[in-house]
Amino acid sequence: MPFLKKRTDCHYEIYLDNTDKALGDVLIDNKRVNLEYSSELLLEEYIIIHDLISRLREGNDVIVDDSKSFLGYLSNGEPAYMINNWEPWIEYLHSSMKNCL
Repeated sequence: MPFLKKRTDCHYEIYLDNTDKALGDVLIDNKRVNLEYSSELLLEEYIIIHDLISRLREGNDVIVDDSKSFLGYLSNGEPAYMINNWEPWIEYLHSSMKNCL
C-alpha cells in the first residue's frame, strides 16, 4: 500500500510503506494534480500508481490525461496507457507470462 510523504504544500512523494524507495511525485497546482513517476518501475509498482490514480478519480468529476504514460502495446497493436487500455494490457501481460513458463 502506498503512502504520501508531504514535502511542501503542493508536493508529495509516493512511497511504499515497506521501503524507502520513492515511486514518484504528486504535484498539486490550483485544480490540477500531476503524477510523475519513472518509466522503469516494476509491474507491481505500476499497479500501485494505477490504483492511486483510480482512487483519486473515485467520486470526483475529473479528466485524466494519460497520454504521456505509454506502457506498451496490446496483442492487436493498440497502445496501452496508465488508464486507457489498462485492464487489457494487464491481461495480455499475464497471458504472456503463462506462455513463458
